[in-house]
Amino acid sequence: MKNIFILIIFSFFMCNMAMANSLRVVASIKPVHSIVSSIMYGVGNPILLVKDNSSPHEYSLRPSDGIMLDNADLIFWIGSEIESFLEKPLSSFNKTSNIITLSNSPNLHKILLHKKKPSWLDFGNYKRGDHDHGSEIYDMHLWLDPTNTKHIAHVIAMELIKKDPYNQKVYEQNEKEFVVKLEKLDKLLYEILQPVLEQKIVVFHGAYHHFKSHYGINITESVMPRSVSPGAKSFRRIKDGIISGNVSCVFYEPEFDSKIIKSITDDTGVNVGILDPEGILLPAGPNLYFHLMEDLARSIAKKCKPANYNIL
Repeated sequence: MKNIFILIIFSFFMCNMAMANSLRVVASIKPVHSIVSSIMYGVGNPILLVKDNSSPHEYSLRPSDGIMLDNADLIFWIGSEIESFLEKPLSSFNKTSNIITLSNSPNLHKILLHKKKPSWLDFGNYKRGDHDHGSEIYDMHLWLDPTNTKHIAHVIAMELIKKDPYNQKVYEQNEKEFVVKLEKLDKLLYEILQPVLEQKIVVFHGAYHHFKSHYGINITESVMPRSVSPGAKSFRRIKDGIISGNVSCVFYEPEFDSKIIKSITDDTGVNVGILDPEGILLPAGPNLYFHLMEDLARSIAKKCKPANYNIL
């Protein structure tokens, strides 16, 4: 009888071990994948859907992606506002309990931008990259606010525990360590950005409202298609806005045509740099999120710092 009891316990143990080792987790984009990787550290590795230097705004699912999603035990994504290519496939997904929409996480700080889309011709108004909820437009780059990231990490940990209770203590410990590291990062970024809080910054993608709100930096967005040159009138309007607005620095993203940016910023006297809010140029993994955030802060500080001011 004793041997049978031991066998049952051993079988239960092995079954849980097998479940933990075979847990198939898919993360949509690099920032999400990085957070999930941190929480799963020591247990397993999530699969990244949008790989390499691809942008989620222009990504198309491949047949192999569909198979991967069908076989997943958990799918983490921000939502249709960022990963619009996933909206239709996931809406027909049979295992809806496996789909975790992180933009629905509790306690998130969400920023409503506009009630409707103004013309893209207007300097400083609606931009490509803002995201439309019917008539309401939000910035859903939620991870650029570390407070949001903390809440997202907690949801990820809880969902992993539901699927894999055997490793509950590992997930909980990883979440604690992630939050400690996140708080240290947040403090560092405040210090890095302190010298440039009053500098006027222009970006060409409406991704930075959470970063702006959290750190108090002075960012204005201008409309700019990623690869299509604006017409002469729009071109002049943007250029005049940069000059008359006493802008210190201008940033564009890896997907944008640098020649268009150069033609706009030539003769304006502003410093020009690249920001990568989705980590497109960074190697995927648990450290990506921290590198992404620090790179944003250091790039802004370097290009926008006042004369004779040393940056950390």
